[in-house]
Amino acid sequence: MASDRLQALGLTVGTVVSVEDHPGARAPSYRLTIDFGRNGRRESTIPAPHYTREDLLDRQVVCVTAEDEITVLTAHSHGRGLILIEPAGEVENGSPVA
Repeated sequence: MASDRLQALGLTVGTVVSVEDHPGARAPSYRLTIDFGRNGRRESTIPAPHYTREDLLDRQVVCVTAEDEITVLTAHSHGRGLILIEPAGEVENGSPVA
């Protein structure tokens, strides 16, 4: 049952293949291009202060995928700021979280 609820959220793993500044954003942030394997590439943004481009490039992340947009999942740590949610080991891009 819990697995069905997770799959309904559309949680998917992808790899960050491009990191660019997002100059039009209200706060400093990066525009990420994320590869979801056979599901294609999509873009999302995250706040810049917590990571460098090098930290993000080639990193696998967990995202909520919706029809029009994706959201990179993070946890908020009072001591460390935003922490990316990522798989414990490398998986195929486009893998669902279950």
